[in-house]
Amino acid sequence: MNAIHLLTAQHRAIEALFDDVAHEKRRQARARAASRLTEELIAHMAAEETVFYPAARAVLGGRRGPGDAGGRLPDEHFMLRAQLRRVLATGLHTPAFAPRFEALRLLFSHHVSTEENEIFPRIEAVVSPSRLEALGVEVEGARPPIWLVTSETHAATLSTRDRAMRGVRLPSLNEN
Repeated sequence: MNAIHLLTAQHRAIEALFDDVAHEKRRQARARAASRLTEELIAHMAAEETVFYPAARAVLGGRRGPGDAGGRLPDEHFMLRAQLRRVLATGLHTPAFAPRFEALRLLFSHHVSTEENEIFPRIEAVVSPSRLEALGVEVEGARPPIWLVTSETHAATLSTRDRAMRGVRLPSLNEN
């Protein structure tokens, strides 16, 4: 799949998960939706940071500035990770959760707008369809292995490796 189409599809899936968390009233279902949202958001940012944006910078000649692949995205990802940490440090059913969650949603919405309205069109204009297809395969392959374990998985059914993966943490705030 074309990398831009894949990343756009991920945007829609993550937005739907934000809605699921916001509207779900049942505790366990809300916790599962929040877990899935966290996984998808981390996977999306990881694919962009490790595959898509390095390739985009190479094609765009490393130019920096607003609206390009090297300008604001590292800062946006930093802010998304920092806010995700705040959300994860807050219980789903505490008063602090809603404002922290909404701040995360707004940051993600801005991220999507920047990419879909400014960055993706510039990249599509200079990258061949076949290269975008190949890049899409790389983006799909960049999904970290931590997604083997979710809150839906029971510890008794986990392998030793999977139990060890449960402690995987978010990338450092110093990393882009």
